[in-house]
Amino acid sequence: MRIAIDMDEVMADTHAAKLALFAARGYTWSEEEIAGRHLSDLAGSEDAAQVESEMQRGLFFADLAVVQGAQEGIAALAQDHEIFVATAAMEYPASCPHKIAWLARHFPDISPMNIVLCGDKSVIAADLLIDDSPRHFTGFGGTGICFDAPHNRGDQVSHRLTNWADAEAMVSGFA
Repeated sequence: MRIAIDMDEVMADTHAAKLALFAARGYTWSEEEIAGRHLSDLAGSEDAAQVESEMQRGLFFADLAVVQGAQEGIAALAQDHEIFVATAAMEYPASCPHKIAWLARHFPDISPMNIVLCGDKSVIAADLLIDDSPRHFTGFGGTGICFDAPHNRGDQVSHRLTNWADAEAMVSGFA
């Protein structure tokens, strides 16, 4: 099977990095406050714009932490499946070289030829798309699997993966 995997909030912990940017501006939120909401919606408009501007510069994406279990979970999937990384990098064009370098550092077994920097993920030809944003499943020709993230809690999805330890078992159900 061909599996496309999103990068941000699925492989790379952009959520923690964004929390840190907002914390530097004096924001702290409980898990309950964050659930089902984007951080930029919780902050003042000026602070949200400053965080967005920092992300647009691209360097934000260079040193993100790896989502817990992602390396092991993806390595296990790669034993039996073709793995592609499909990241909506066009939302942050300056992120592209940083994302590629990050993937090379943390996922060296994923070929650069299997990295897709895109905007609209409906162009991805895969059987499965593991993504934290259900909006990317619209127009996608395969099956979408929503990777659990604070902002998507409450979204009604057909398939939800709550952690990488369960990835193999979930994917085997689609084989």
